[in-house]
Amino acid sequence: MSADIAEQRGLDIYAYETMLDVAKETGDPRLARRAAEIAVKNRNVKDALQAVRLWYRLAPQSGEAERYLVGFLVLDNRLDEVKDMFSSKLAAASPEQRVSLFYQLQQILAGTKDKSDAFAVLEEVLVPYQNMPEAHVSLAISALLKNDSARAREEAQKALALKPDSEMAVLTFAQASASPSVAVEVLSGFLEKYPASREVRVSLARLLVGQKKYEQAKQEFEKLLSSDSQDLMALYSLGLLSVQQNDYRAAEKYLQSYLVAAAAQEKEKPESTQVLFLLSQIAEEQRHYDKALQWLSQINPDADDEVALGVDIKKAQIYARKGKVDKARKIIADMESKNPYERERLLLTEAQILRDAKKTREALNILQAGMAEFPENTNILYDYALTAENLGQYAEMEKALKRIIKIDPNHPQAYNALGYSLADRQLRLDEAFTLIEKALQLAPDDPFITDSLGWVLYRQGKLDLAEKNLRQAYQLRPDNEIAIHLAEVLWIKGEQQEARSLLLQVKKKNPDNELLNSTLRRLEIGL
Repeated sequence: MSADIAEQRGLDIYAYETMLDVAKETGDPRLARRAAEIAVKNRNVKDALQAVRLWYRLAPQSGEAERYLVGFLVLDNRLDEVKDMFSSKLAAASPEQRVSLFYQLQQILAGTKDKSDAFAVLEEVLVPYQNMPEAHVSLAISALLKNDSARAREEAQKALALKPDSEMAVLTFAQASASPSVAVEVLSGFLEKYPASREVRVSLARLLVGQKKYEQAKQEFEKLLSSDSQDLMALYSLGLLSVQQNDYRAAEKYLQSYLVAAAAQEKEKPESTQVLFLLSQIAEEQRHYDKALQWLSQINPDADDEVALGVDIKKAQIYARKGKVDKARKIIADMESKNPYERERLLLTEAQILRDAKKTREALNILQAGMAEFPENTNILYDYALTAENLGQYAEMEKALKRIIKIDPNHPQAYNALGYSLADRQLRLDEAFTLIEKALQLAPDDPFITDSLGWVLYRQGKLDLAEKNLRQAYQLRPDNEIAIHLAEVLWIKGEQQEARSLLLQVKKKNPDNELLNSTLRRLEIGL
């Protein structure tokens, strides 16, 4: 009681010492634990370790006491004691128990500051168990943590020699590979022998996505789906990939199947909200606005304030696309917020709605008010620049973009927008090229910046280089604007059949596309 009162009064040192003394006198492990809690509250590792040692000595069968003891030994860098503890535990354990102890020790040692010391301890403890593949996998993972890829591969190979179908071993080997392409080769070879290895196939598919080999990735996810038609991860991944490739029919199939499967499994998955958003987006892209609103209505707005905000913003955008701009603006007005982040989103949304409704001057006024409220906000400045450009106010546009670059010198979109605008107007092409090149250095995989590079090269008369970059951009993202740019370069080069095919694809998807129609008029192309 004296210790508890002392703690309440902030006399933590007295409280700790009193609680520890009483624990020693009574042999009560609960009091030793309370002493440890007081020390932890004061971030005193040495006192906590002393109390936890006593707690473990008084309750040696307590798994919780043991976990705390090991944890504090690691924090105090007493790795020799950890080594002795686990050596004894492993010697007394059954082969099945040892496997979990290997991984437990590896994870505990991962928390040490010196990864080389941790590896040395693990290596010494596991010497008697070199005939167990899991021991080598633990060493491989620990080697990776100390950035020793060669040793990681060596240990993973030893594990595979002992157990050729070890998923953990091959995944660790792949992670330690010299490059993603080598990792793909490793995992693909493993799957040829062991096609039922789900985790390996998932990792392979994700690697392929990372390399932008989307078709190959889809094939791997399809294989997962063929073995389990209710695989939520595979359905979700295939839906996302299909959306990215603008294959809306396939995307709807996979995403709706996801919702059915999730409902059947009675699982409340966080991805379900995103799936509903994606289905709404797909419907909106196809101008099925009522259907888009129906998908949104299935999202529970009470689950998260951010989700509720996103749902209302998307509703406003859809009503605007239906031509109900006043209703869209009322939705925005009803969401009035004092939160700066939310204010920014609402302001940008209203400006976009007005631009799309050809009320560009009103949009500019909204953004000017936003700039006055948030003078350092690069998102508002960026939208202001693009809106000014739409009105032909190029000096205002350039001023705003240069202001962004001053605030954030690593803002790729600002460099790209300024460079593209100059290139599109056939002005200061060398400067435009330099700006776009800088943007690409900051965001090397951005398809729209790659498109800008192709466009400025076209303006400079470098048709082959322009085509190369535009094809690369279109492969990264089959966007309408990129397709139109590529088609124009092909048309000028005399490859008119392919150019016409690209333009027809755009017209089929979006017959009212302004860039398409202006390009057709300028080049005198009839479709």
